[in-house]
Amino acid sequence: MNTFIPEYEKLNLDYASRLDDENYVFKKEDEMINYFIENTGLDQTFHWNKNYDNPDKIMVGAIITADDKLIMSLTIDGTEETESKYFEKLKSLLNSDIGVISYINPADYDNGQDFITKYGPNSST
Repeated sequence: MNTFIPEYEKLNLDYASRLDDENYVFKKEDEMINYFIENTGLDQTFHWNKNYDNPDKIMVGAIITADDKLIMSLTIDGTEETESKYFEKLKSLLNSDIGVISYINPADYDNGQDFITKYGPNSST
């Protein structure tokens, strides 16, 4: 997060709810995220933003899939050059060769394994 949007805006603590108690309000951002990591089989998407000092209007996303995979995303307002720079930086930080760039329509996948199959290093997309 700090690589792409230092001093990012923290999530509202009611951004997501517990499966067993929709009225529960998390006390900290880490508690909320850890709930979805530790409780397997749940899917949840988080997006972080920064409204100032963010010339490429970067938004960072973390998608936890129901099959317990993590897909990271960047939304930017930039050129093909900035797109390529951020895409390669993200893959490098995550030590991953799996990824996709989408424009009008977001990436299409059913779960984490489907994402790997469709957008892995040997895919044709």
